[in-house]
Amino acid sequence: MRKSAGGLVLLALFALCGGMGMGHAAEATGRTITVAATERPVKLIAFVAPGTEPRPAALLLHGGNGFRNGLPGYSRYAAGLAASGVDAYLVYYYSDKDLRDRDSGVDNFYERLPAWRKLVGDVATAVLQREHASGKIGIVGFSNGAILGTAASGVDPRIGAFVGYYGAIPGPLARDITRMPPTLLLHGDNDQVIPFSAGQELEKFTRALNRDTEMVVYHGEGHGFATDENNVGRNGLTRTIAFLKSRLAEKP
Repeated sequence: MRKSAGGLVLLALFALCGGMGMGHAAEATGRTITVAATERPVKLIAFVAPGTEPRPAALLLHGGNGFRNGLPGYSRYAAGLAASGVDAYLVYYYSDKDLRDRDSGVDNFYERLPAWRKLVGDVATAVLQREHASGKIGIVGFSNGAILGTAASGVDPRIGAFVGYYGAIPGPLARDITRMPPTLLLHGDNDQVIPFSAGQELEKFTRALNRDTEMVVYHGEGHGFATDENNVGRNGLTRTIAFLKSRLAEKP
């Protein structure tokens, strides 16, 4: 189902944001942890939901610039998820060499994608073993992270939900994908970095594997709107929280 942003969802987001006050027990700033992975130890910033009951988790995968420039926006996202009862983890899937290569203009994204996909799977294993984990886990990817998130979600049956912001089909790794979890895609139709047409192709690709696919189109929006501190960014977060909580809920 394809939807336009706005309307009643804005009312829901203001109600949600009103429930994320200063007195909430969720971790609002996050804390750095390191987990083991095949390639290397991976840094995460963990935003832990309140309480001691089992709850789902979400892995947040950054865009092309890593978390260096956009960390406040990603952190707001993770804190919002934690406040809603979903443990959220910012995943530093770039290595130091990946960052150096990017800064020097080396374009090896698709060459590195299989290793990053394995790394995301290793991180999921570690997160699912953490205290209070319910066994339910999803992925939220942004831009390059949405491409990676598609590649990881499409081969790992433990991933129970995927949210992709301005993503695309993961190139040659698409041939490995035989399943997709319930999927929410969000894209601006004025995106000049990953064109809206690429998002439409991803929607078609995903829907062929799982009818539980929804695409939300943000008219006039370009690239990177998800973590903006404005109505559009909050709208995306509200939709993401609702989607993850419904798809990762414990089945009766």
